Amino acid sequence: MGYQFCVYSSRQHVSTSPRSELTRYLRTLHERLSNAIHAETRIYTCKTTVIKNREALSGYPLHWNEELPNETRIGSFGWYVDADSVQKIEGEFRRRQPVRLFTFDSDAELRFEEVLFPL
Repeated sequence: MGYQFCVYSSRQHVSTSPRSELTRYLRTLHERLSNAIHAETRIYTCKTTVIKNREALSGYPLHWNEELPNETRIGSFGWYVDADSVQKIEGEFRRRQPVRLFTFDSDAELRFEEVLFPL
């Protein structure tokens, strides 16, 4: 079952128009990187973020060797987006909960932090 969602980028402070193809969107994350062979995207719950009008009002400066405080990592993926990661995100969407994505490049630098909001 597909879910519509919006993407909020904490670095660009923008929210996208609604999207409906979660797997396709997740596959494009690493295509934004110049060297994505060892990149990783981590998926976290998004319960402690202050959300107003579908905007995450504060970001977290997460480093490669850290976990996000007060949230649960529900999955991660590399170049290949596995069905389990998609199902976990859709599970959060079913509960009307957003998820937070952190994408690290091959040099372990945080490149993107995004929040996916179910509609």
